[in-house]
Amino acid sequence: MLKTKTIAALALAALSTHGLALADAPNDAPEPVVTTKDVKNEIPNVAFAYTAHGVSAGTIGVQAYGLAVGAGGGGQRSFLGGGGTVWASPIDRLTLIADGSRDFSGNFAPSAAAIVRLLGAPGDGFTLGALGKFKVEGFATGPDGEIESEIETGLLLSYAKYGWHGDLDAITGFGTGDDGEIDGEARLRLGRDVGRFVRVGLDGQARYRFAGTNALLGGRKGDFAAGPQLLVGTRNFYGSLTAGPATMGVESNLGWTSIVAIGGATL
Repeated sequence: MLKTKTIAALALAALSTHGLALADAPNDAPEPVVTTKDVKNEIPNVAFAYTAHGVSAGTIGVQAYGLAVGAGGGGQRSFLGGGGTVWASPIDRLTLIADGSRDFSGNFAPSAAAIVRLLGAPGDGFTLGALGKFKVEGFATGPDGEIESEIETGLLLSYAKYGWHGDLDAITGFGTGDDGEIDGEARLRLGRDVGRFVRVGLDGQARYRFAGTNALLGGRKGDFAAGPQLLVGTRNFYGSLTAGPATMGVESNLGWTSIVAIGGATL
């Protein structure tokens, strides 16, 4: 009888020790992967300004947008435009962008661009990048009826940290025709995250014609478009609205512009 009780006690002790070992053993089951990407940070160009860091490596995105330009009176024309954009980052620091749209001139203007991040890391303060872009119909149709094109180069500076976002671009465009067209652009976007899904701020562009015989619409040397911006993003999808005063695309006086965009990106 004593022997039976001894065997039972040893068995209970062994089971107890085995249970404690199982409780203390590490869990071999893989933990779920949690992404920290935000679709609002994977858009190289919402309306006007470009980000200096482009998008994360391996990201692919697409955007469709509509453009409305309203005249400031005097029988001027108003028109609707818009188009679509696709982008991808095949390797770290490089973002490729292709766009086709009816732009502020009212003409179809396809373009291809590349953003190269030179310094800094996205989401960790300042980043510096370079832009190279080729655009058909960058300037008005030449006097001989030939559609001209434009090559743009620029430096891009961005800031992203603590829920604040800023993009500042300095871009110079060179016409490929014989007229020696040169213009300069300054683009600025500021934003503040309000909660998890919403970012509010402003976005705009100003340009000036330095050289060439073709003036901007309305005979101007310079024009602009800018306004408040609302950007809403959840999971892989986003939508934005940018609207405000403009002389870009307006023959005289002051008009307005509105850009509505919807899109998505892989995360």
